[in-house]
Amino acid sequence: MKKNILHIATLCASLASAGSALAASPAAAYTDVSAGASSQPLASTWPVAAEGRIEIGNVRGRVTVTGWDQPQVKLEGSLGAGSTLAVSGGVDRLSLRVKSAESGLFGSNGPRHDSVLILHVPRNASLEVNVVSADASVAEMAGKSLKVGSVSGDLDLSSAAPEIDVDSVSGDVTVVAPSPNPAARAHVQTVSGEIRAKGLAGRIKLETVSGGVDCACGAVRELNTGSVSGDADIDVAPAASARLHLESMSGSIRLQLPAALSARIDAATFSGSIHSDFGAVQEKEYGPGSSLKAQIGAGDADINVQAFSGDIQIRRH
Repeated sequence: MKKNILHIATLCASLASAGSALAASPAAAYTDVSAGASSQPLASTWPVAAEGRIEIGNVRGRVTVTGWDQPQVKLEGSLGAGSTLAVSGGVDRLSLRVKSAESGLFGSNGPRHDSVLILHVPRNASLEVNVVSADASVAEMAGKSLKVGSVSGDLDLSSAAPEIDVDSVSGDVTVVAPSPNPAARAHVQTVSGEIRAKGLAGRIKLETVSGGVDCACGAVRELNTGSVSGDADIDVAPAASARLHLESMSGSIRLQLPAALSARIDAATFSGSIHSDFGAVQEKEYGPGSSLKAQIGAGDADINVQAFSGDIQIRRH
């Protein structure tokens, strides 16, 4: 968890730097768009391969991305006053990045006005979105990967991508997979905010420092959740030989499992209670805390639940 917090802090610094640039493949030159003293409407299209790569960056305002079946990127919205939309790349890789058109003795301080980017992009493209002080939403995407980074703002993401990575410093994160993919992988982390995951499957990692975790997921092969300060509500169907590890420092954990479960359960809390529909809970003879060790069925899955200061509930559907 500590390593991941340092990683997020690095993300914050890199996104806030106005001099940073998204990588772009050397291809045909594109024309940047600049706004003067007032905001400027955006209305542009660029050809992009159906399975190309698209990178979007915005410092403040909002980003909305929707997948479609056209081999092009369509941009609408508005560019904030004093901002420039840097356009680069080519058919296989397109980069759109909002930056400040103003610079002083010590460089640019970033845009002072909101920019709103509304995009339609090829549904099967790989997508990367980076925002600083902006909300972002992604819908109807099914490319190879989805990567989103945010310093301050809420993220609302819906994607069938088999690879999902989300880093957020401050803001709530919602990630929805339209249909479970047992071969998929998702990693979502935030420092301050709630994490809501729905429909994910395969290998999942959800981490928050200050916020709760709400996970309603499908055929999970590997699930790791962690929270320093916040409750976790987990509803999953472990696949055969699945590995689940749930932990919380200061918060309760509620785990809901199928009635037809085959697993080994190991749960413990230092200063809380355990309530379980599986196995018998052992209370400490002296002092607070409880533990549970149980095998259900053939014991195929391995489930470990740990809470330092909080209760644990393990319930049967």
